[in-house]
Amino acid sequence: MNVYAESNFVLEIALEQDECESCTEIIRLASAGRLRLIIPAFSLAEPHQAIAGKAKARSRMRDDLRTHLNELARSRRHREIPATFDALAAALVASAEFEKEGLRRAVSQLLQNAHIVPLDAAILDSAASIEIAYGLSGQDAIVLASVFRHLEANALEESCFLNKNRWDFDDPDILERLDALRCRFFPRFTPALAWISSRPA
Repeated sequence: MNVYAESNFVLEIALEQDECESCTEIIRLASAGRLRLIIPAFSLAEPHQAIAGKAKARSRMRDDLRTHLNELARSRRHREIPATFDALAAALVASAEFEKEGLRRAVSQLLQNAHIVPLDAAILDSAASIEIAYGLSGQDAIVLASVFRHLEANALEESCFLNKNRWDFDDPDILERLDALRCRFFPRFTPALAWISSRPA
């Protein structure tokens, strides 16, 4: 069985979010040869931008708060606030480092246990058509083009596509094309794991 995953799968593990245990179990099954985990190369690069964006947003928030709190500290009533802020600022810095390190570990784990679909000119060309046909963002179109490319080369294998971005991918036309390629769509990782576990070895 082929199991296709993308950026949200990577971030679920990296950030230790709600369904990270299910994602970790899927990776374990791939390592044991129970399934073949397939991830577009683009989906290993895209999370770096998401993590960096969050870190920058927190840095801006920290700087804005520092400006306001320094002004408040000029008042006797609020002189204790900066000490509280220092603890918050330290937590923000620590969270950014935790997320970067988590992403490094997740990518390393996936490189060892997943098949990576290379990003090439043909996929980018296909993504341009998919973006228009389904009204997807450029990033989502690249992911879907990568999945379609691999599915079409392995069309006889039962597959599933895991993607929490259901509002874009849970589209009747996309689902119809996936179904024609024997690929089932799952917008959550835990139900996907249950389905995968129920399939014959």
